[in-house]
Amino acid sequence: MLKLSEIILEASSGSRPKVVIMAGSAGAGKSFLLNQLDLSSLHLVNPDKYVEDPQHPAYNNLGAGVAQANKEAENLSNKKQSFVWDTTASNPAKVKDLVNKGYDAYMVMVYTHPMISYINNFSRKRNVPSAAVFSTWRNVYQLINQYNKMLNGNLSIFINDRGGKYEKEVEAFNTAAKNGPQGIKDYLQRYNELNGIEGSTFFKPVEMSQQEEDEFKKATADIDYDRDNRSEDKAIKNAFLKAYRKNSIAPGDDQLLDALKKYRTTKEKNDKRQEEVLESIAQMLFDPKFQDLLQNSSPAEIDQKVQAFL
Repeated sequence: MLKLSEIILEASSGSRPKVVIMAGSAGAGKSFLLNQLDLSSLHLVNPDKYVEDPQHPAYNNLGAGVAQANKEAENLSNKKQSFVWDTTASNPAKVKDLVNKGYDAYMVMVYTHPMISYINNFSRKRNVPSAAVFSTWRNVYQLINQYNKMLNGNLSIFINDRGGKYEKEVEAFNTAAKNGPQGIKDYLQRYNELNGIEGSTFFKPVEMSQQEEDEFKKATADIDYDRDNRSEDKAIKNAFLKAYRKNSIAPGDDQLLDALKKYRTTKEKNDKRQEEVLESIAQMLFDPKFQDLLQNSSPAEIDQKVQAFL
């Protein structure tokens, strides 16, 4: 007996193609839920298959992997092929584009508390920067109502609380969030120190030869910068190498100081954006209207709805 997800593959060319969108923040558990849904007969678009493939140019490069997955989804949609898309869904324009192309779309959104998302992200072998965890969390979950309207109610939410495993951390985060962004940042700093969290595995340090390293130390002897800050150190090393590898001459202090100034200006802007993200998260966590949107469905209930959709 054919499964519904297999029947769709044998549908006539004149029928409307369908897409099941697995949405949610980093570390929410989309793969966990996907494995419980009967969708194996549909083509799966997932950036992880590029990022985790040592033979692919996007290996260990999340941005490139996401771009490749977006390209794959676009190619499938141009062919009117049905598929499953594992994505954060933080950009509603991409979903709207599928609808405009004639797709019937069903979104399965996996929701988890921001602290659980944070913990799970840094528990994985590959983890994104903390800023990305919280920005994608805010960006996707603030779209729940918009997606529900866009998809005419074809949206189910699975609340993944990991069986209450992180109840203590969730409560501590919520308490900190009552003091706004600074409260959250102070709590995360303490949590990171206690758990040895240093940063994203996608961070790529600058590679230098011994000669370049020696010349760099000479060139920056009089430059006052935070050598223990790996991002600031990377910025000034890249500025040094750009000039040194082009002319075999170390750049002057003015060039290095200019690069340092540009880095700090960009960082200040990013910090401000992150402050706004954390402020939004704090508001969402205590907003009754937002909490009312989080109507949980079990994996079995979601699978039944998705199969009926297909």
